Amino acid sequence: MNKRKKLKFQQNETSLLELSATLVEAEEYHRNAETKHCLKSYSKVATQFEELKDYETASYFYKKCLDVSVEAGLVEGEARAYTGLGICEEEVFNIFNSKGNLETAREKATDANNPKLEKEISVHLVRVY
Repeated sequence: MNKRKKLKFQQNETSLLELSATLVEAEEYHRNAETKHCLKSYSKVATQFEELKDYETASYFYKKCLDVSVEAGLVEGEARAYTGLGICEEEVFNIFNSKGNLETAREKATDANNPKLEKEISVHLVRVY
């Protein structure tokens, strides 16, 4: 999936402990049905890997966000997860997959009645078109 050069994840004690703590936190939130906190934790990890240009790993965590959102019936969470997936696909030049994810994200944002999110997604979608 990655066609751009990835930056190396800093594998020192601090960064690994922080990553571990965030993932444990996300799983605990998921078990306790605290969906919004769970999504926030997984999104944080996805964003960290996006910044490292590791779009494959970032996509994995956006898919986790999508799974949690679907399970909880949180349409806005689905929209944000599809947006993250669309952006990751765009970054590795998978334009058709990017377009599909972003179109789905926009539909979900419309279903969630969130015009601000819908506008944000539309900006990404126009860029992909």
